[in-house]
Amino acid sequence: MKSEELEAKVNMLEAKLQRTEDIEAIKKLQHAYGYYLEHWQEEEIVELFSHNPDVSLEINDTGFFKGWEAIKQSFNFADHFTAYGVKKAPGEFLHILIPNAGIIDLAPDGRTAKGRWYGLFLGAMPRPIETKALLGCGIWENEYIKENGVWKFKKLFWTDIFCSPIEEGWVKNPFTDHTMKTVASSANVHFQHYPSGYIFPYHYKNPVTGK
Repeated sequence: MKSEELEAKVNMLEAKLQRTEDIEAIKKLQHAYGYYLEHWQEEEIVELFSHNPDVSLEINDTGFFKGWEAIKQSFNFADHFTAYGVKKAPGEFLHILIPNAGIIDLAPDGRTAKGRWYGLFLGAMPRPIETKALLGCGIWENEYIKENGVWKFKKLFWTDIFCSPIEEGWVKNPFTDHTMKTVASSANVHFQHYPSGYIFPYHYKNPVTGK
């Protein structure tokens, strides 16, 4: 094998290794977000987001939050539960959100990426009357950015498919609002839960047909 061919092959393998490492780092970022949500560890959560001016957050139709400071405020637990005299997540609060079936696509320059995931939700939301056990599922369509060698969220978008009290199920009661109260400047219209049949647009083309 000629030296030029060997060098080209080494470069190709190095690029492939870098892309594999990038995808694994994005998976770890997404999984870490899920673990921090379990007990609403707001300081750990917000540090996963980029300080890029275009960083944004949307959860169902609670609103569009742009900029790191706005995202930081949206995860402030005290703002959501002050009516109940709670400043931090109480012991009975539970927000397990398990990411799976992730499809990650890196941009050719390796600096940004997009990812679509299912999230299986098991939750217990404290309420003035009683705490309800919830079962749900939704979809993330996220964007990521690599800053100084570290992957962070650039855009986090979540939409519920269903969220139901466990004793009722999603056919009898497809949606019980569990999203945190927000003070959004504007709201979008993406959120349409089961049984609407709505499919939130995919970020990727069909991997077989390319369409």
